[in-house]
Amino acid sequence: MIRQFRPQDAPACCALIHACLESDPSLSPALRRKIIGAETPQSMNERARLFYVAVWEEQNRIAGIAGLDLNEIKLLCVLPERQRTGIGRALLDHIKTMAPSFLFSDIFVYSSLQAVGFYKAYGFSEKGAYAFDFCGETLPTVFMTFNTCHRLFAE
Repeated sequence: MIRQFRPQDAPACCALIHACLESDPSLSPALRRKIIGAETPQSMNERARLFYVAVWEEQNRIAGIAGLDLNEIKLLCVLPERQRTGIGRALLDHIKTMAPSFLFSDIFVYSSLQAVGFYKAYGFSEKGAYAFDFCGETLPTVFMTFNTCHRLFAE
């Protein structure tokens, strides 16, 4: 079931994000440690105050999380053992509907290297590599977009 994030979800969401980071082979150990160290329940609650965050909950356990800020996907993680089961696609379907189509024809994401295939399979287009500086470490990403104009005609 997809529902909006609640403050009491923060510890479980933080643990989920940590598990995803631990399973990402594209991150250097030093970068992984720095990102995990910065990801706390407090930072998760702050994130949810700044933009829309939804969770996938099953059997009273959070198995996925997604966040959208206007038309930017800021967060999309699924527990490693629950990946490839449709949770990520369902969360993406959900947050895509939250982007105000009257303002934006595209949604975009700075994808981790590990998630590029997922976004491409969904229909996103690669626009180029982009590296962020995270506490002195390079975080490689791929800028990707998805055209939502077809939604305007379907509504």
